[in-house]
Amino acid sequence: MTGLDTSNLDINQRINLRGLVQAWLAISEERFQEDLDKKLYNKPRSRKRKKLYRTGNLRNNWRKSINGSGDDVRSAQLSFLLYGRFVDMGVGPGLNYALAKYQGVRKNGEKPSRRPVRWYSKRKGYETHRLRELLVKYHIDIPLEMLENALTTKVELTA
Repeated sequence: MTGLDTSNLDINQRINLRGLVQAWLAISEERFQEDLDKKLYNKPRSRKRKKLYRTGNLRNNWRKSINGSGDDVRSAQLSFLLYGRFVDMGVGPGLNYALAKYQGVRKNGEKPSRRPVRWYSKRKGYETHRLRELLVKYHIDIPLEMLENALTTKVELTA
């Protein structure tokens, strides 16, 4: 979230805005972590891959920050490990030469060993849309006269 103009808000509205953004960041972090639990960490594994241990670093290393001076909110940031984007795209650390060669030549219908785990894109879109809804609901004040004027104006279309 960047570029929010809070110059026309009074001090109480600014404090409420900061609280709203902090609560949104906390809830968004929880929802992202729930998606990771559901789509990545709780998935059954094949026998070969059961030996590999999941550290949980992607789930546990999240940072939230709100930038601004005093009660003013200029931007909000929710960050996680870059590795999370690689998991979402289905790429990862480099393969050794033999494995890359083997995966390139097998054509007997075996699926590639590395598949994307879509945990980020849809959730990000939903959470940013929800923040917009909350900001509109609580922090955009339109005077009644302005609404009345907007309803009485005529729009003419010419072809």
